[in-house]
Amino acid sequence: MNAKVSVVLPSLNVADYIEECLASVLNQSLDELEVICVDAGSTDGTREILDDYAKKDSRIVVLHSNVKSYGKQVNMGLDYACGAYVAILETDDWVEPDMYRCLYEHGAADGLDYVAADFDLFYQLQSGEYYYIRQKLFHAGNAGWYGQLLGPSQLATLRACDYALWKGIYDRNFLNTNHIRLHESAGAAFQDMGFLQQAKTYAKKAKYLDQSFYRYRQNRGDASSASLMGLQYYKEEFLWMDQELQLNHMLKGVHRKYYYLTMSISFITKYEQVLVRLGGDWKDKRLGIPYGWFRGQVSMAIEEGLLDESMYEKGQWGRLMLLLASQRLFAQFAMEKEREKRGRAQNLLDLTGGRPVVIFGCGVRGEGLMHFCNCNHIQVYGFCDNNTAFFGRKKYGYPILSPAELAHIAKEENKAVVLSMKNGKEEVYSQLAALGMEPGRIVKHLPEGVL
Repeated sequence: MNAKVSVVLPSLNVADYIEECLASVLNQSLDELEVICVDAGSTDGTREILDDYAKKDSRIVVLHSNVKSYGKQVNMGLDYACGAYVAILETDDWVEPDMYRCLYEHGAADGLDYVAADFDLFYQLQSGEYYYIRQKLFHAGNAGWYGQLLGPSQLATLRACDYALWKGIYDRNFLNTNHIRLHESAGAAFQDMGFLQQAKTYAKKAKYLDQSFYRYRQNRGDASSASLMGLQYYKEEFLWMDQELQLNHMLKGVHRKYYYLTMSISFITKYEQVLVRLGGDWKDKRLGIPYGWFRGQVSMAIEEGLLDESMYEKGQWGRLMLLLASQRLFAQFAMEKEREKRGRAQNLLDLTGGRPVVIFGCGVRGEGLMHFCNCNHIQVYGFCDNNTAFFGRKKYGYPILSPAELAHIAKEENKAVVLSMKNGKEEVYSQLAALGMEPGRIVKHLPEGVL
């Protein structure tokens, strides 16, 4: 088979998502694909679904791993692959139809070691529809890097911010020549970190496109990113890079600086995530054991001048200094932030009286309010707007009501209305009151921080 791209799909108990994922691969505009499904002993029907698809499409091969390790599964796929380029697609996600054709054409034309694009987070709303949020890698300072050929010194600076291996494709010969594979640790334990650090170490030529093809699922409760062992997993991944791959010894100059920047940001971010999930219990061994190792490594990097405040985004350096100084004080800081975050949702819930809400305003702020409600388990009934062109239509699966319909429904069905607009609130408030809507069911001012 003369595949242009081999797509590796590691799976374990993803029966609810695997068909949407497979369909997105098989419907690619690039026909010359090899689809390598590697299952690690699924018991929910995933394996049977894969076998059924393989009978219908000769491009699919199904491999079985007796080890429950994301790294092992991906490595099996990489070893089996015959395509000029390889891609990894997580099987609870999906991709747009032109992803692999577009990336391959750029990679083949310029002889790239790898080529990637942006991606979208997506959330499943209460209505059942998806809501997408674009994740851009480059912003004002380096937006010009999109579409350009990037070399080693530029790629080094992306170590800490380009964290997704699945949004790109990689030259198979490049991976094999440099022995780039994933750490075969147990479970799905952030093994993509080591893969990407190797890619940044050895790549001579790469490109990023100002397009978005990959759709990355959010709010999946059993996702590995939510594990309370997350900080320990990161420690094991960096130890593997240091001890097995010897990256910390071979990296020089800007590569070494940004390697330690990556380590420090992983430390801050994952420590805080696990801490919040533990309710602020900073003494828990799942934090305490890896904390000591990370603290030693990052402190050493600062002492050697590899890290300084100018390398961090706003607020990151201060958080890092606090974490290095005191786990207890950092816990107080992080939990106060979390209480404020939860307080915003509770304040809005109190203002609505716990009723299902209708969002007044179909613009960007209305969408943002819808997303906030969805993430904080506040029931959304629909939208309302004064633009007559919207009446009778739907937005993200929610009905768009006229103000008259809203006033009737709010009264008859016990709904509240939340005004999302920045300007003109007084006029809309008066309009709804004139239609007979009870003032107590109109939320005119959103709690600070909601939008």
